[in-house]
Amino acid sequence: MITEDDKILLAGKRNFLVTKKQKKMGTQFGEIDLTKIRKYGQKIKSSSGEIFIVAKPTIIDLLKRCNRLPQIITTKDAAQIIAVTGLTSGWKCLDAGSGSGFLSIFMGNIVAPNGSVVTYEKNNKFYENAKRNIEFCGLDKIITIKNKDILNGFNEKGLDLITFDMIHAEKMIPKAKKSLNPGGWLCVYSPHIEQQKKAVEEMIKENFVHIKTIETMQREWQVSDYTHPMPKQIVHTGFMTFGRKV
Repeated sequence: MITEDDKILLAGKRNFLVTKKQKKMGTQFGEIDLTKIRKYGQKIKSSSGEIFIVAKPTIIDLLKRCNRLPQIITTKDAAQIIAVTGLTSGWKCLDAGSGSGFLSIFMGNIVAPNGSVVTYEKNNKFYENAKRNIEFCGLDKIITIKNKDILNGFNEKGLDLITFDMIHAEKMIPKAKKSLNPGGWLCVYSPHIEQQKKAVEEMIKENFVHIKTIETMQREWQVSDYTHPMPKQIVHTGFMTFGRKV
């Protein structure tokens, strides 16, 4: 049974994220009586007869409702971090800086319930926003956010993955190596290739292996009688440099 505090996705021609506390909701499809919701999987009709499926929202559904302040690491890039490193349940991770918290949330959802993510954000405004986003996604028991500048150091050890999305990330690579488990991964994210060159040089000095820098591009297509790429595309977002401790 769904409680009043549970988040609910009404999936249809348009999706709505709601709770039963709202009681009723007006939409372009008419009014929806949320008090009639009992369990996930049921169908519910709006006053105009539009049908919605009551679904449990995924982390992607929740992230779409989170507030963005600085530029986020997009899902196409976050997915590559998982694909390259093999991130899985139980891993201990460190992420800096938090930004809007999207990458930490993405990782926290995967490492749960026995893993953990510690994330650092020095900007007070960004920290407060990321903290709210983490709580909204229900991951505050998995993700610990610290309002500190990681360039001043960190104490976490025995880590399986470290991600840096910050200026001067190359300065933290020697410290990152000491804090990683054998076989652990480091990923440096940046929109600028100049920073990645510095990161590669430092990873080589620290004897990381399997070092590579990648960029992920993704195009959405309009599929119809006249199929073509969508006119608006997000192509370049950032470069990712990976290295593994042995």
